[in-house]
Amino acid sequence: MEDFAPHHILCYDSEFVREHSYIPKLALVQTCQPGGNAHLYDPLDGADAVPWHKILHHPAPVVLHAGAQDLELMQLCGGGLPQTVRDTQIGFALCSPHLAVSYAQLVEHFLGISPDKSQTRSDWLARPLNAEQRTYAAADVELLARLYPYLVAELRRLNRLDWWAEENAALLARQTRPREPWHWYRLQGAPQLRAGDRRVAQILTEARERLAAAQDLPRRLIMSDRQLITIAQKQPPTLEALAEYLSENHPLWQELPYLSERFAADTPPPAQPFSPRLSHTRRQQYEKLCRYVADTAVDLNIHPDLLATVRTLKHYCANPSADNPLLHGWRAAYLREELQKLL
Repeated sequence: MEDFAPHHILCYDSEFVREHSYIPKLALVQTCQPGGNAHLYDPLDGADAVPWHKILHHPAPVVLHAGAQDLELMQLCGGGLPQTVRDTQIGFALCSPHLAVSYAQLVEHFLGISPDKSQTRSDWLARPLNAEQRTYAAADVELLARLYPYLVAELRRLNRLDWWAEENAALLARQTRPREPWHWYRLQGAPQLRAGDRRVAQILTEARERLAAAQDLPRRLIMSDRQLITIAQKQPPTLEALAEYLSENHPLWQELPYLSERFAADTPPPAQPFSPRLSHTRRQQYEKLCRYVADTAVDLNIHPDLLATVRTLKHYCANPSADNPLLHGWRAAYLREELQKLL
C-alpha cells in the first residue's frame, strides 16, 4: 500500500456503476500526487483494498472534479470524509461563467489536450480490468494533478482562493446532512398529479423506496415514475382497489403489510416544498435583485447562479433575515448592501 507525501495534494477519482443497484457500486479508486504516477485500488478485492484511512486523513487537500458522488461513496465505503477537499469544477466556476464544466473541458482548457473518454461507459465491475480501462482510469487523476496548479494560479490571480476554500467547506458540510426522503413531489412528472392523486402517489413512492433499498435495486426496476403516476391518477381508495392496477406477481406486493397499513391510515401526503408568493412590492424588489445579481455576475465573470440563484433570492425577498447565507462569506461583499435594504 503506497504512502502519500503528506504535504502534497492528493488527486482522487473513482469509477462506479449506478445502473443496476439502489446505491452506486464502487468499482475502482484512483489516486495521484503531483509528479507521480497514478495508483489504482480495487474495492472488489475486500474491505482493506483501498487505503481509506490514508485518504480520509490526508493532511493536504484531496482534489476531485465534480466530486459530490465521489464523496458520497467515500462516506459509504470508507466511513468518512476527507479533512479538506478542492473540487476543480467548483474552482473553475469561480473564475469563469461556466457553472458545471466537464472534466474533459477542464483538461482541454488548461492543458490543451483532449482526454480519452472511450471507457466512460465501460463495465467497471467486470474483472479483470483490461489495459484500456486501466490506462483510462490512471489518466483521469494524472491529468487532474497536472492541471491543478494552473487552476490555483488563476484563482490566486483573481484573489479567489478563499472563495474556493469556502465553497469546498460547504460541499463537505452538505455531505453530512441527512438525505431528503423520496416524496411524491420528486417524481418525474409530479406536476401532473392533482391534489386527490398525491396520497396514493406517496404510498406507492414509499413502498417502492423500501423495496428498492432492501433489495438493492434501481427504483425503475420496481416501478417507473410514469407507471406510478398513472396508477395514482386512478385514485384507488383501498388496497383492494389497487390490486386492479398491479399484476398478482408485481414486486410491490412484497410490501403488502406496509401497503395495507398505509392505505388504512389515510394519512395526507407531505406538502410540496413551499414556494413563496410575493406581494407586488416584494415582486419588484425581487426583480431588481435578480437584475443586480446578473449584472454583478457579469462584472465578476461568473455564472449568476453561483452568486445567488433566483430561488434563493425569491425566498429572501419573502422572508428577509440577517442569518441568510447570502449575507455571509465571500458573497456578502457583493450582496450585503442590496439585501440589507429589505431587512
